Amino acid sequence: TAMMRRGVIMMCVVLLWGGAAQAADSPTLAPYADYVRGAAGVQLLDTVREALCVAAGRCDTLRTVAPDWPGAPRPMFVTLARGRATRACLGRDGSQGSLTATVRAIAADLLVADRRHPPVAADELAELRVLVAFVGDERPLADPYAIDPMREGLRIETERGAVAFLPGEARTVAWALGEARRIGVLGAMSEARFTRFAAVVVSGPAAIPADPIAPSSHSEVHP
Repeated sequence: TAMMRRGVIMMCVVLLWGGAAQAADSPTLAPYADYVRGAAGVQLLDTVREALCVAAGRCDTLRTVAPDWPGAPRPMFVTLARGRATRACLGRDGSQGSLTATVRAIAADLLVADRRHPPVAADELAELRVLVAFVGDERPLADPYAIDPMREGLRIETERGAVAFLPGEARTVAWALGEARRIGVLGAMSEARFTRFAAVVVSGPAAIPADPIAPSSHSEVHP
């Protein structure tokens, strides 16, 4: 897909609620909706936490492996959130190999590569939730105001870069456009390319629990 061209890491902005109908209506995401609702979703979050633990220098070994892609590999994002605010978020376009290898690659960069925020310190991780989002097919959008941002994702791309807002992050399209301008992606509307997309999201508690290797007790699904 064109979500992140040539596999380049892309920033995103995430705040999660809504989006259920879009995921249910997206055939490409149906296997992912099933995946994140079960034990696989919990294991995926544990895999991300362990990779973050290694990236932060608090663990030495990567040993947790998530069940592999349940369907064709999808563009995906990994996010760290404090309350309802994004602390760091990065994405990749499709597979870096297995799903485990892909989330490990994102986690290795996540703490330092989101240029909108200062690097994430190791001692912050116990306060941050971890979220993983799988993104559906993009559809071109002539008018960004045509979408319901509470139920659909919006991607804005210009020659300056790209930013994606997952379903429910932007209460209004005007806010999303303003944020894209604030971070330097959007200038003139006529120069921008807009797309809409669905997403399936799984989230859980602290990015690194008190015992970083202990399995998580639960996860939350926002398909």
